[in-house]
Amino acid sequence: MQISVRDNLIMRSLTKCDAPDVYAAVDSNRAHLRVWLPWVDSTDSPAVTESVIATWEKDYENKTDIVLGIFENNVYVGNIGLHNINKSNNSGMVGYWLAEKYQGRGIVTDCVRALVNFGFNNLELNRIYLYCASENTKSRAIPERLSFIHEGTLQDGEYVNGAYYDLIVYGMVRRNWK
Repeated sequence: MQISVRDNLIMRSLTKCDAPDVYAAVDSNRAHLRVWLPWVDSTDSPAVTESVIATWEKDYENKTDIVLGIFENNVYVGNIGLHNINKSNNSGMVGYWLAEKYQGRGIVTDCVRALVNFGFNNLELNRIYLYCASENTKSRAIPERLSFIHEGTLQDGEYVNGAYYDLIVYGMVRRNWK
């Protein structure tokens, strides 16, 4: 699966051939990513990354998750996904991360916009939501920029590296998406 975002920016399904590039991006951004993402330390080899990609492929086949690599000028720069796809409620949750040197250029904002369009228009979802740590102002700026509604706060909603973080819940429903 592939979604074109803008010139030289695409999101596409990952395969085991991508595992070395995904691992290299995680490994070179480990200090940056581990602040907010609990899975970073367990991603400790290309073999682990290949196994995770195989799981994502199965999740895609089962229609429960869609995980895509973000590629700028054919270079892997991060991930985005539509997770916990629930057909009973027609909902899904967006998650993303981006290598540090690619931040601040609107890449994730444009990718989230494209993924939300895909979710509403192709998957016929009615609600798309995401969680951001309350202190993660860069991540929070993305749903706010896209007019997601701040729906509430999950107190101590995530435990990462020995600390609890409140999670801000952002939501968008199809009828409000522009």
